[in-house]
Amino acid sequence: MIPAATLNVGETTHKLRLTTGALMRFEEDNDGQPFDGLLDKLIQGSGGIKLLVSALAAGLGDGKGIPKEEAMDVIDAAGGARQVVPFIAEAIAKAFPAPEAKAAKGDGTKDDGAATAGKASPPAGA
Repeated sequence: MIPAATLNVGETTHKLRLTTGALMRFEEDNDGQPFDGLLDKLIQGSGGIKLLVSALAAGLGDGKGIPKEEAMDVIDAAGGARQVVPFIAEAIAKAFPAPEAKAAKGDGTKDDGAATAGKASPPAGA
């Protein structure tokens, strides 16, 4: 299960989970643009408040989504958009964690993912 990011505002805890359904709603709300490009815009800060509200509306409610008006209320209650951006960044990091390095298991890779040296002999006459 995709973990949720949490934001405490007063006595209310909001959970943002970027589930498949949340990402689909996010795309639909933004003219079908792919979610990865939309998330990049959010991270870079180039999407504006509409994109921020759209992302929250799509994934708040623990991934079930909420109306945009409620998402705007969360932003205002949190102290504004700049206060909410780290919350969204946390949700993105939880939904898309960095890949872990492979452990050597006889699959030709080391812990760092680099291929191990083979046992082939050089060509004859070399």
